[in-house]
Amino acid sequence: MSVRRAVAMFAALLAVLFGAGAVQASSPSTTTRAALSAPPEAEAAPLGAQASCTARNVSHYDAYTGRTWTRDWVCGNRAGAPLYGCASFIAACSAIGWIDTSTSWFVCWGRGAAHSGGNNIWYYTMGDRIAPGRERSHGWGFIPAVDVWTSTDPWPGMTECNIP
Repeated sequence: MSVRRAVAMFAALLAVLFGAGAVQASSPSTTTRAALSAPPEAEAAPLGAQASCTARNVSHYDAYTGRTWTRDWVCGNRAGAPLYGCASFIAACSAIGWIDTSTSWFVCWGRGAAHSGGNNIWYYTMGDRIAPGRERSHGWGFIPAVDVWTSTDPWPGMTECNIP
């Protein structure tokens, strides 16, 4: 078994033991989560969805912005939620991919268009799948806060993105 696989299994076990659910571990220098495909059916929020996030000191290289993020926050989220090219629903910022899992990591938050969650906070992450023709994003995009299970937005301590 490779060291990477052992670390990923250990991280998933710890996440389950400490209530964060299964999460994907990533190596310090790379993040490979997005794959090209079509959206799954959307899934409703679980009845006991956690309304908190857990900070981790891990590195994710963002090939879209060329930035390396050195911390993330693992939060519950709506499985099947679309990711957008910017924090808006405008045509220029259409869906670029999807988050398939119900627990994901997010590296920052930004302000954007108001959404059905009653605010204008959006979280930035790498999706699980990339929409056809949107490969330029490398799977990185924004999800409206309504689709992330937090008790307050933006999540306290999370970095503000400052990404256009």
